[in-house]
Formats: sequence, C-alpha cells, structure tokens
Amino acid sequence: MNRQRMDVTIVGGGMVGMAQAALLAVRHPELRISLLEASNVDPQVREDTYDARVVALTEASRALLEEVGAWQRIAGQRECPYTQMRVWDAEGTGSVWFDCRDVKLPNLGHIVENSVILQALRERIAELSNVDLVTGFQLESWWRDCGLWHLQSRSPDRDAVEGLDNQSPVLTTRLLIGADGARSRVRDLLRIRTRDVEYQQTALVCVARCEQSHQSTAWQRFLDTGPLAFLPLAGLGDDRHCAVVWSADDSLARELVMLDDKAFALNLEKAFESRLGAIESVSERFSFALRARHAESYFGPGAVLIGDAAHSIHPLAGQGVNLGLMDVLVLSEEIDRALKREISPAHASVLTRYQRRRRGENAATLKAMSTFKSLFGAGDLHWRWLRNTGLSMVDSSPLLKKRIIMRAMSV
Repeated sequence: MNRQRMDVTIVGGGMVGMAQAALLAVRHPELRISLLEASNVDPQVREDTYDARVVALTEASRALLEEVGAWQRIAGQRECPYTQMRVWDAEGTGSVWFDCRDVKLPNLGHIVENSVILQALRERIAELSNVDLVTGFQLESWWRDCGLWHLQSRSPDRDAVEGLDNQSPVLTTRLLIGADGARSRVRDLLRIRTRDVEYQQTALVCVARCEQSHQSTAWQRFLDTGPLAFLPLAGLGDDRHCAVVWSADDSLARELVMLDDKAFALNLEKAFESRLGAIESVSERFSFALRARHAESYFGPGAVLIGDAAHSIHPLAGQGVNLGLMDVLVLSEEIDRALKREISPAHASVLTRYQRRRRGENAATLKAMSTFKSLFGAGDLHWRWLRNTGLSMVDSSPLLKKRIIMRAMSV
C-alpha cells in the first residue's frame, strides 16, 4: 500500500481550514501540508448576483487573510467596509449607534460573501507549492501507529479522489487538524464529547434589495422572536443590497419559509421598520437550525480541532468565522513556537497551550451570546426595561462604546 507522508494534514476545506493551510504554508515553506476536502466542487463567485451567506470580518481576521495573500484578491471588488452599526430594541426606545469615527479608524469591519473568501483562498492555495489540496476525500477511518495518523478515504474509487495516486487512498501525517465543521468527523473519531444548547430558533438568510441606500451601515434590530440583521453589500454597482440574517423562533420561521417572495418581503420590511424604505425584492432564501455547541476538549493524541469543529455559536453577533480564524492564528503561533524549539507540532504541550489560549476565550463568547439571546428574547416588563436602559447607557458613554468597538474588532 502506497502511503503519502505529510507533516500536517487538515480535514475540511472551508474558510477556516484553507486559512490554516495557507498560514502554515506561508510561514513554514519546509512543512508538507495536505488539505482534505470532501467536495469535488470548486467555489465559484457569481458575477450577476450576491451570495446570501456572508461574513462580518473583523480587522484581526482581515489582517490574517492579508498575511496569507488572499485579501489582495478581495479588496475593492466584492467587500463592503461598514463605517457604522446601529442596534435597537423592538420593545422600547433603547438603541446604540457605533461609528468608526469614535475610534478614529476608517471602518468597523468588512462584509464579505462566503463564496468570495472561499474562491480567494482556493486560488491562493493553488499557488503554494507545499500544500496539496485533495478533493473528494471523505474521511472514513484511521489508525495511529508510531506517532503517526493514517487516514483512509471513504471512496474506493481512485478517480473520485483528486490528489492521491494510490488505488486505496491513504495518507499519513504527524499532526491532524480537524476543520470539518459542526458535525466534525475528526471530533467523532477522537471521541470528544460536546455540550450542546438548542435555541429553538432558525436562521433565514437571503439578499434584499432596498429602496434606499444601506449607508455602509450594519443594522440589527432585536425582536422578541429573535434578532434581525441587515448587512451592507457592495461590488455589483449599487448600494441598496443587504445580506439579511433573520433569526426567528422555530414556529415563526416555519411560517416565513412558506411565504412567497412578495409576502416575505412585506413581512421583512415590517420587522425592519422600513428603515431602508421598501424591500423591493428578495433572493432565494436559505434556512438552518440554530444551536450552540462546544467541544469538551480541543485535542487528542496528535490531533486538534479548530473552528466549528470545536465550537458553534449563535449568529447574532456575526463572530463565528472570526472565532475560527483566531483559532487558526493561535494554533499557528504555537506551531511556530514548537518548530523554533525543534519540537514536533503534534506534541501534547503544543496542543495543550493552544487549548489553554482558545477554549476559555471561546467559552466566554458562547456564554455571552447565549446571555444576549435570553435577554433580548425575554418579554417580561422588567427585562425590557433593563435591556433598553442598558442600550441607552452604552450609547451615552463614548468610552464604553470605544471599548466595545475595539474588543469586537480584535476577535
């Protein structure tokens, strides 16, 4: 059996997995890196319409993409820097208005379509000679021997797996990184348990064309049935398109899914208080159940979890991908440290340090999002007063707003 020997293998070719491969490859050209992706479909950016799935990139995440050489393919094309963020409560008068001028910066972050980031990273990966992208590799089984992982693909057809030459696709690696999402196969094979919280909410996402300009502003209204966000889009010639993320209680979401586009647009406009005028059109809608999930451990012998494989979060603050990219940065830093000390990147001390630096931070963010969800979903008069007072207090304190902005931009 012919086995391909790698230093680092990453399972999962999404944004986080590709960013991890690219960052390690750029910093360490001597490493042999394999990136395993189950799909054979290349990410494609449509030139005539927007992708409804977007990311609100923080400055820290943007800088990471710039370091690996992907941001240069995105900037000025299909990204929308937002300069303001307006948040308000549907049940009261409380509101907060964040402005980049409060922190003397050109913007608060960038809204970028998922497909744009994926394509930019895929193109960059193709340029890196020390990264092998293997598509169609669906991890089925593995075994560990002499400190090495041996990975077996689910597909018995050699033609279904691009990048491996042997008839029974097997790959051997020192360090295994699981970046394969919330339903991680790597996490399951490591027998790492998770703590799950069901929100009983569904997120509906689409693109809405509004009557008025989005004003380079991220908008979020908290309803008692869940938060509603309008995120500005740019790149197709106007400033009236927004990516919509409507997190609604399951019962309401089922009703909204059944509506035709015209009726849905009217409901959306009402829920958004017509802040940008009429909703002139909406794109195809997608929906997914919302839950929080956190792995009880981020690593096993010679293997480690990053991104959604380690933690999933409520989308109300748009921090999911940013948390994953910070996992990438910290794990890379620990691998940098290990290689300088001539320690294997798969050594338990390396993975322990990574977990120590990231798990507590991620747990705090997950807890904060669950608390926000509970607070803004409470219909009791006392809680309504408390959250409206809190929003107004933040809005009246320049120092507090500055601290919140700087904290959010560094995630």
